[in-house]
Amino acid sequence: MKVLFAFLLMFTNWYYIPKDSPAVPVKVESIDLKLKSDELAITFFSLSDGEASLIHHGNDQNILINTGGPGTEPELKKLLQLYRTNQISTILLTDEELYNESSLAWLIKEYDVKQVIAGEPIASQLKDGKADLGDINIHAWSHDTEQQLLPGLHTEVLYEGNETGDGMDVSFTFARHRILFMNSTSDKAKEVFMKKDLSNVNIVKLPDFGKEGSISEQMVKHMDPQIAILFHKSSIKPASDLFGLLNDAWVDVYYTRKHGTVTIKFTDINYEVITIFQEGEYK
Repeated sequence: MKVLFAFLLMFTNWYYIPKDSPAVPVKVESIDLKLKSDELAITFFSLSDGEASLIHHGNDQNILINTGGPGTEPELKKLLQLYRTNQISTILLTDEELYNESSLAWLIKEYDVKQVIAGEPIASQLKDGKADLGDINIHAWSHDTEQQLLPGLHTEVLYEGNETGDGMDVSFTFARHRILFMNSTSDKAKEVFMKKDLSNVNIVKLPDFGKEGSISEQMVKHMDPQIAILFHKSSIKPASDLFGLLNDAWVDVYYTRKHGTVTIKFTDINYEVITIFQEGEYK
C-alpha cells in the first residue's frame, strides 16, 4: 500500500490534482515535501525542452541530474523555487546532449554547487577549462563505478560508452526502490543491459526522449518497471508505438509534456506520485 504524503499548498499559478477530488485542480505556491531524515524524493521537471531531475534528501541535500535544454534556465529557476531549493550539492551529467555549459555555469554560481560528476568524455571537456565553471570539483565516473552519494542512496553506473547513442546510464537504489536513468541506445549498451539483472527496477527514465528505436519491447519485459518517465524535447517526437508498448506491459507512463512535473516520494517500503502543472497545461 502506498503512503500519502503531505505538501504545503498555497495559492499561485501552479496546480495539482488531489486524490480525493481528481477532477478539480488545486492551486499551489510552494511545495514542502516534509521529508524525514531517512526519506528521499525525486522530481522530474517539466521543461519546454530537455531533461532535468532533482533528488531531494531528508538531510536537506539536493542533487540535480542534467540541466535542461538551452534557454530553459528561467523555467528551471521557477521550478527550483517552487520546491524551495536554494542549494544544490552535486550536479550529475549523464549525456552531452542533456546539458549545456551556460546553464551549468549559472547553476554552479546560483546554487553553490560543490561538485560536478559526469562520464569520462564530459568530465574531460569540463576540465579543459573552456567553460567558466570556477574552481568546481569535477569527478569522472566510468562503467561499474559505485558510490553512496547521499545517506541510504546507492549509485551505480551500469554503462558508460563513447559510441553513437551512448551516454552514462545510472542506477539509484534507495531502500527497496530502484530507479534507472537510461541514456544509451547503442547496440552495445542494449547488450550490456540485457545481461544485467534489472528485474527490481521500479522506475525507469526512458532514453533519448522516447524516439524510434530508443527502447524495445524486449527491454521493457526484461525490466518490467512499474513507472516510466518520459521527458520532452522540442526536436524529437516519441515513437508512435511507445505508449502502446508500455501500456500493454502495464507500465504507468508519465510524460512531462502531458502530465507536468512529476515528484515521487519514497519511504523505506512505499512511494507516492504527484504531478504539478502550470495554468493552461491542464486539459
